[in-house]
Amino acid sequence: MTTTAARYAPPGAEFMDRLSTAAWVEHGPVGPMCRVLATPARPRLGESVEAYRPGLLGIAQGLGLGRGTEPCRPVAGLILQDGIMSLDYGHPCTTMNVDPPESWYDRAILTGGVHVAVGLTFRPLGGGLEAVREYLRREFLAGTLWTGTTYRRRSTPKAWLLLPLP
Repeated sequence: MTTTAARYAPPGAEFMDRLSTAAWVEHGPVGPMCRVLATPARPRLGESVEAYRPGLLGIAQGLGLGRGTEPCRPVAGLILQDGIMSLDYGHPCTTMNVDPPESWYDRAILTGGVHVAVGLTFRPLGGGLEAVREYLRREFLAGTLWTGTTYRRRSTPKAWLLLPLP
């Protein structure tokens, strides 16, 4: 079990290449819902996935996600701007960009909400949506999944406004 009493700092830009993300539209009983899953990428040589947990928990805590076994929490942090999808997880200079399919982005603009999950164990790439669903089920049962529904932010993060122009 993962300890949640500790406060984990939101990781900076150097952590983003250690993430693997998946974005898809799930068709459910109340209609289509945009979903995002963030997991550790394949560990670097000499590292283990365990080394990635503080960063992943920093993202989950920064977004306000709860354990997968808790009721789904509404959280703020979704940024949809000019075709870019990003999650503001509380770091002063970094957001987590996700490269969603075009139909996903259009649906997220329409609904304004996205279900976000952060898994703490490695997820092998491939296998399609069924492999992602199996990963979610397994992590939920193991208690290593953090979830919430994030809603669209209407403002631009300050860090984006401070970027130098090309």
